[in-house]
Amino acid sequence: MTMPRREPTARLPDRLRGRCCLQWVCALLLALTAASPVLGQSTTGTRVGYVDMKRLIDNSPQVRAARLRLQREFDAANGLLREDELRLRELEQRSRDAELAGNVEAARALQSEIAPLQRSVARTRDRLRSDLDARSEQETSRAWPLINDAIAEYARANNLDLVVSSGTVYVSGRIDITDRVLDLLEQDAPGEAQP
Repeated sequence: MTMPRREPTARLPDRLRGRCCLQWVCALLLALTAASPVLGQSTTGTRVGYVDMKRLIDNSPQVRAARLRLQREFDAANGLLREDELRLRELEQRSRDAELAGNVEAARALQSEIAPLQRSVARTRDRLRSDLDARSEQETSRAWPLINDAIAEYARANNLDLVVSSGTVYVSGRIDITDRVLDLLEQDAPGEAQP
């Protein structure tokens, strides 16, 4: 006779399940570090650091420089879009004025010009947003290894045993190394992100 499978009484929402799993893994690592006398190591020398990855990515000179490159890259296309949006607003205003003046024929003629321009502006806006998102993802992916290397380099240079990132419940400012890693990234990219 097989036993029926017992379902858990409460399930965590998907968005919390990953976060709890990360916290569980961090807690497990800390517990293993604390249990290190069993493994022949002393707990007095255990050093932990914390990195706020969002702040690190947002403020790294490599990502700031990438944002400037993307802005320059998309300036011309954004300028053309703004011109089309301005033209569309002018046509819409002229159409409203024609309707108020009772000139139905002129309003209809303007509407036949407005509709395709509205579709074109919407398509252009969507395409630019999609292209910018894709390029931003590319640039962030290019910076990721540099950021990870800087974290590892700082951890090795300062004899840290463990570096945890976002998803923690509490972090003492004493172990937050985000600013020091940012300084290291600044040294690796002098003058790269000057506005």
